[in-house]
Amino acid sequence: MARITPIRRSLLGGFLLVVILLGGTILVITVVGSRHAIHTFSQSLMTQTIDHVEGEISRFISPAIRELQLAHSWGLGGMLDITATEELNRLFMPLIRQHPQVSSLMLADETGREYMLLRGDGAWRNRITRRGEWEGRTLWLEWAGFGEPPREQWRTQDYDPRLRPWYRGAMGRLAQRDGAAAVEDAGELIYWTEPYTFFTTGDPGITASIAFRGADGLRYVIGFDILLRDISDFTARLKIRKHGTVTVLTDDGRVIGLPALDRFRDPAARQQALLKTPAELGVALAADAARALTGTGTHAHPPQKFTSDGVAWWGQVRHFPLTAERYLVIAVMVPSSDMLDGLAQIRVGVVVATAGVLLLAILLAFLLARRYSQPIEALVRQMERITRGDLDSEHPIESRVTEIKQLTDAHNRMRSSLRSLLKLERDLQLARQIQQKTFPDRVPELRGFSIAAWSEPAEETGGDTYDIIGIRRRGSKGVTELSETRADQVVMLLADVAGHGIGPALTAMEVRAMLRMAVRFGMGIEEIARHMNEQLCADLHAGRFITAWTGVLDVAGRSLTSFSAGQAPLLYYQAAKDRFETLEADTPPLG
Repeated sequence: MARITPIRRSLLGGFLLVVILLGGTILVITVVGSRHAIHTFSQSLMTQTIDHVEGEISRFISPAIRELQLAHSWGLGGMLDITATEELNRLFMPLIRQHPQVSSLMLADETGREYMLLRGDGAWRNRITRRGEWEGRTLWLEWAGFGEPPREQWRTQDYDPRLRPWYRGAMGRLAQRDGAAAVEDAGELIYWTEPYTFFTTGDPGITASIAFRGADGLRYVIGFDILLRDISDFTARLKIRKHGTVTVLTDDGRVIGLPALDRFRDPAARQQALLKTPAELGVALAADAARALTGTGTHAHPPQKFTSDGVAWWGQVRHFPLTAERYLVIAVMVPSSDMLDGLAQIRVGVVVATAGVLLLAILLAFLLARRYSQPIEALVRQMERITRGDLDSEHPIESRVTEIKQLTDAHNRMRSSLRSLLKLERDLQLARQIQQKTFPDRVPELRGFSIAAWSEPAEETGGDTYDIIGIRRRGSKGVTELSETRADQVVMLLADVAGHGIGPALTAMEVRAMLRMAVRFGMGIEEIARHMNEQLCADLHAGRFITAWTGVLDVAGRSLTSFSAGQAPLLYYQAAKDRFETLEADTPPLG
C-alpha cells in the first residue's frame, strides 16, 4: 500500500526557502519604508534647521540685548546726561557701529525730553526733543564726524516719546518693581514691542527698551530700534533639501522671516512684504502651515503632516521667547517627496530583490503544482458542476496526500448538505409566499381617510405582520360584512412576534387568523385582545411573547379606538395643533 504523505510535510520543504526570502525582503521594506523612520528623519532634519535659525536669531538679537543692558548700567551709574548730546554720541556711536541691525537708540525721561541717535548713510543724526520747552518742535543734528560742528535743522513734529509703545512698556515693567531697578534686574526689565514700522525711518522693526531711575531722581527709558530685514535676508536664502523652506512669524501671525521663494529674492520686495500675514502675501504654504502647526498653543510642536495645494508636507514650529509674554514663531516646512528622495536607490534595490524572490517562488510553485494540481483540478471541475446545480454527479478522486483525501471526503459531505439546504430553501420560499399572501392585497377605501401599509421581512420569513380589515354595513338593520373595497370601518393590526424565521412567522399568521375570526363574530378590540392572549399563552413556550396594536377606525364618527399590548411608544400627531403625543402601551405583550 502506497504511503500517504501529509500535505504540510510536502509543502514545508518546498516553501521554506521562499518564506525565508520573502520574510527577509518584507523586513527590509518595512525597516526602510516605515513611517517611524521617516518621522525620525523629518524630526532630525527639522530640529537641526530650527536650531540653526534659532541660533541666527539669537546672534541677531543677543548683542543688542547685551548693549542695552550695558547702557542700563551706565544709566544707573549716572553716566548718561540727556542734555549732553556730544558726550552721549561718543558713548553710543561706537556701540551702534558694531551692530548693523541696530538702526537707532533713544534715551527719554518722564518730562518729555529725548535724545535719539540715528545711523544714516555716511553720517550720524540726532533728534533732540524737549517737549516741555519746545512743544511741537524737534531739533535735528547731522554729524559728519567727531570734532566737526553739526548741521542743525528745526522741524515741526508732533512727537512725544512718552506716548511711544517702547517707552510705555518699559515704564510699566519698572512700575512692577516699585520704581527701583538694580543692574542684576536688567534681563527681567527689558520690554519688547510688537513689530511695527518705525516712526522716524519707516523701516519695519522691533524695539527693545529698559527703564531705570537716574541719579537725579527722574525715570529714564533707553530703547534700541532693531531692523527686521536681516532675519528675512537670512530665511529667504535658506533652503532645506530641494524644496523645503523656513519662515519666522510674530506671535500675532505676521511675517518677519520670509520663505525662500523666487518672488522674495529682491531686497525691495522683501522690505515691502515684512509685517504682513501669510494670507496677505498670498503665500498659501505659510498660511496652511500656520493653521496646521500652531493650533495647540504650546511652545514646542512635534513634526506633523499637513497638506497645501494638494501636496503633502512635513512641518514643525518652535517658539523663540523674547519675554514671558512675547515670542517669535519659527516654522520649518519640507515636502514629503523631499523626505523620501534619498530612499529612491534603496527602493530600486528592494524592487530588484523582491522580483528575484518572486521568480524563485514561481519556479518552486510550478514544481509543486505538477504534483498536487491534478486532484485539486478534479475537485474544481466538480465544484463547477455544483454551481450549475448538478448535485447528483459523483466522480471519485484518488490522492496519496492525506489532506487532499480529507478535502475530497469533505467535498462529498458538502454535496449532500447542499441537497438538504436546497430543499430547505425551497420550503422557506414557499413559507415566504404563504406569509406574503396573508398581507392585504389592497386597502379598503375610506371616505376622508388615507391608509398605507408595507412590510419586508429581514429574513425569508419573519415575525412582523399587519392587517387591515374593512367592515361595511348593509341594509336598514346594519348587517356587517368584510369588504376589501369601500368600508365604513376598518380594524387594523400591527404585531411583532419575538424572533425571526418560520416559528415566529407561523405565530404571526395565527394572530392574524384569530383577529379575522373575532372580527367576523363582531367582538370589540379589548375582548379580542383578551381571547388572543388566552390562546397564545396556551400555545407559546415560556419566554415567547407578541407585541400587538389593534385599532378600529370609524368613518362616520371620525374616531379611532385602539388597544396596545406592549407595542409602545406610539406617536399620535394632531394636525390641528401641529404636535405629537406619545401613547404608552395599555398592557404587557401577549403570551
